[in-house]
Amino acid sequence: MKINKLLTCIGFIALGTFVQSCNKFVDVNTNPSTLTDVSIPQLLPSITVNVGYMGGSDLFRYGGLMVQQFSGQTTNASTTFREYERYNINNSDVNNAWSNIYSTTLADITQLITKADAGGSPHYSGVAKLLKAYVYQLTVDAWGDVPYTEAAQFSILYPHYDDDAVIYTNLIKLIDEGLGNINAATSTLEPNANTTIFATSSWATSKVLWTKFANTLKLRIFLHYSQKDAAFAGAQITALINSGAQFMTSNADDFQMPYTSTSGNQNPISTIEGGQFKNSFFPNRTIVNMMNATADPRRPSYFVPFPYNSNPATYKGASVLDPNSSVAYSRLNTYLKGTATVGSVVQNTDGSITDASITWAGNAPARLMTYAEYNFIRAEAALTMGAPGDAQTFYQAGITASMNEAGVSTANANTYLAANGTLTGTTAQKLEKIITEKFVANFGTVMEPWTDWRRTGYPSAVVPLPISVAVYDQIPRSLFYPLSETSNNPNAKQKASMLDRVFWDVRP
Repeated sequence: MKINKLLTCIGFIALGTFVQSCNKFVDVNTNPSTLTDVSIPQLLPSITVNVGYMGGSDLFRYGGLMVQQFSGQTTNASTTFREYERYNINNSDVNNAWSNIYSTTLADITQLITKADAGGSPHYSGVAKLLKAYVYQLTVDAWGDVPYTEAAQFSILYPHYDDDAVIYTNLIKLIDEGLGNINAATSTLEPNANTTIFATSSWATSKVLWTKFANTLKLRIFLHYSQKDAAFAGAQITALINSGAQFMTSNADDFQMPYTSTSGNQNPISTIEGGQFKNSFFPNRTIVNMMNATADPRRPSYFVPFPYNSNPATYKGASVLDPNSSVAYSRLNTYLKGTATVGSVVQNTDGSITDASITWAGNAPARLMTYAEYNFIRAEAALTMGAPGDAQTFYQAGITASMNEAGVSTANANTYLAANGTLTGTTAQKLEKIITEKFVANFGTVMEPWTDWRRTGYPSAVVPLPISVAVYDQIPRSLFYPLSETSNNPNAKQKASMLDRVFWDVRP
């Protein structure tokens, strides 16, 4: 079944569980149906839709705004994203993100695993476990201690919170269980067609993609121990590589959610600027200035030129530090918002363009974990932990994969590599180059740029906002628990501030 046909069939509201991360960002706020029981083939697309939606909704915005990939500077009456940029993310803001994770996505995953195990379909169970591990990796990285062993069980109304370090250990076991399941000799049902992620015409093909994703996810998890226990991280990464495990080998292996230009099936990033929050989400001047400094050829894909008719093209990012509300900035472009249709462009006197000048189809994928990221993981592990492989080779491969993903020509990519593709200096200086390039390549990847900054302190261009503007004089290290949780679950204890850290975050 072709992916577009599948997306049309499920309408991104599969089983009525495509709960939007935050109702204020969409026009449809009600579920069209409430079902008491669903089949295994119906559950998986519901889950993958919701996992994909995480890639462009609340967690994506929180992390990206705090580490200055995006800005909420705006002339819009709503200053929601501006508040997020200045670290003002309160306990009620995260209610919907938490609910979508626990009440929808993880609840469906638990149900799918139970049904698949009972129905003799271990391949479905295996895929569900891999998705569960991914969702929990993001959830732990956002909040720290969270419900795990007692979560998503309808018989337990008040789940206890598990230690985040223990959950991480269990995620590796969960991934291994998932790999074991997808390699089972037989399965009554196969999860290759009824999915919105890694949909193919044969299970044999899908199995390879899920396997590569699983092993690459393990690398990501182990890398997060880099400051907490570098010896452990290096040993685990080395053992995994030497085991002959399959990893991502090209951009075709990216773990991502495809979207279409059909209304209701569009990338949630593109819908932000189409309704209540028009002109509220811009590229941040930190990442734009970083890319301007290297004449990065990904800029035309990432950003709209500002002024629009500048020749050669120039780019300007926004910041909450700017003294006046404005839309006189570059806008997000095709990489995150899909195909652009340029109409009658009207350039205002301040260099901005009117809203109708360009429209975007919304058919860009939500990139959840990419081949480019895999290469940067390998580069860092080789450089700092003595893991197999050459850091320089993987560093260049990561840049090249990102260039290809952004549609950069080979000639322009080679020019950039010649100027910026060599690791030089001390180990710390080399690591900064790796993480800085990873930061640019992971533009729009949910959570990971924030996680990398928390781990390493890089890119060094990302610096805390002054206390005169921000809620804290430091970039937050985790999110508050939701008000809905602390009000209803006696086991939920609110943290003192967003400066509380996840277990792996031990950098001074």
